[in-house]
Amino acid sequence: MYFTTVLLAIASLAIATVNAAPAHKMKPNQTTVNIGVLNYALTLEHLEAAFFKQGVAKFNASAFDAAGFNGTVRDRLIRIAEHENSHVSVLSNAITRMKGNPVPPCNYTFPLDNVTTFLTVAQAFENTGVSAYLGAISAVNGSLITSLASIATVEARQASFLNGLFNQTRFPYAQDTALAPRLVWSLASNFITSCPYNQTLAPFTQLNATLPANGTGMVATNFTGPRSNETSTLFCQFLYGAKTQVSTRDNCTLPTDAIGYVYVLLTDNKTPITATNKNETSIVAGPALLFNTYHNVTTPSNSTNTTTTMSSSMSPTMSPTTTLSPSMSPSASPSVSPSVSPSVSPTASPTTTAS
Repeated sequence: MYFTTVLLAIASLAIATVNAAPAHKMKPNQTTVNIGVLNYALTLEHLEAAFFKQGVAKFNASAFDAAGFNGTVRDRLIRIAEHENSHVSVLSNAITRMKGNPVPPCNYTFPLDNVTTFLTVAQAFENTGVSAYLGAISAVNGSLITSLASIATVEARQASFLNGLFNQTRFPYAQDTALAPRLVWSLASNFITSCPYNQTLAPFTQLNATLPANGTGMVATNFTGPRSNETSTLFCQFLYGAKTQVSTRDNCTLPTDAIGYVYVLLTDNKTPITATNKNETSIVAGPALLFNTYHNVTTPSNSTNTTTTMSSSMSPTMSPTTTLSPSMSPSASPSVSPSVSPSVSPTASPTTTAS
């Protein structure tokens, strides 16, 4: 029931906004859409709430001191955990008032081997969370627009704080990137081991992306699939701020103005993927979430000047370029991870998404 409601909501959004949607399909009513979008957001907030609860419980103030962060950082993470719990309550109550059924939390596995990994995963979650809400807001109506926007701005403040922990640009772009739900789900689903309801929508093929050693130049991409060796026939799409830059995979060059988070996708045509043109049938693999830290304001005392990367596979392997991949077991050094949070648009989520 939970899943069906969300599916209907996202399907209606797809019919309304995705190109080439059959005109004869009926849209669910707006209340059904609203409940579905809120349950989608709730699914992601459950994930964030569980993540911060586990992280602050595992690492005490001494662990933060040993990792090069002071106790104030942990205090602020406790505040973020409280915010995520509040978001869960707000969304659940709103769904109940509309006679809907709030989705329950799932079971999760997070990479929490050390404080630095905890913080880099947190950074990825919160940055992605902003993108998720931006992708969701256009589907709801009335006062729900303000309600979701009020959560999105808090996610942005949290992302800014976490970016600053590594002396990265706190607010890299004048506008942020809106992500469709299936793109968000392709990142989030890797932390979910099981849910008490049916999940039938598949994420996109996992993409691993590695930033160049000095933060400029070619981005290396790899994935497992029948087209994994194609280069000139596939296209790299970089989504950052309000921009999308497209190039062939054999010339997958990081945009020079990508100075913070960057989402990377591989597609089979060069039509740009944007907030209004999902173009999801063209997606071959992705997204991967990258953080270009070579635009650091200063070099943080607790980390080296690395380029961090988060792939849709989400399991960390550390090194000058960091990537999370499916095993989810970090190797030591500033790692990085995905940000997940509400977003809406036709495509996927534990409780939401329709392609």
